[in-house]
Amino acid sequence: MDWSSYLPTIIPLATAIVLVVGGYLLSSSAAGWLRRRGAPAAAVRWVRFSIAIVGLLLASAVLFVAFGPLTVASGVTLSAIVGLAATLALQTVIGNVIAGVILLRDRLLRLGDHIQVGGVSGAVVRLGLVTTWLRTDDGSFAAVSNSNLLSGPLVNKTAKDRLKDEV
Repeated sequence: MDWSSYLPTIIPLATAIVLVVGGYLLSSSAAGWLRRRGAPAAAVRWVRFSIAIVGLLLASAVLFVAFGPLTVASGVTLSAIVGLAATLALQTVIGNVIAGVILLRDRLLRLGDHIQVGGVSGAVVRLGLVTTWLRTDDGSFAAVSNSNLLSGPLVNKTAKDRLKDEV
């Protein structure tokens, strides 16, 4: 078998992979360097995102030059694969966001409520779409995913007066 016939395909793919991985690693090291220098978090995120996008664009340019534009069928196939991979990778986050919306819609929790869920009890200090933060009795913080709050037995010890007319 003659491997040299595969080189026009392998070299651009390897170059694109190196550019994507290199962009990710460069963005991580740049973010760490900026954090050590005391840069604001928004600036660190922006620089990291920008470097990663440049790496992806360079990899896309290499693939475009090597293989030409995508046909409609291959573009649809690629977008379906990327969409499926993203959905599978973000499945837990999407579940937590949906649980967070349900918790906020049903008004089960408010800031300052003292709750107990799955062996953790404390006062609610932050309500988010993905997690809820509790300050425990000893002063430490616990982040509880919203899907755990919604699925587990949630005991709200301070909301009985507020919720008595709604239940």
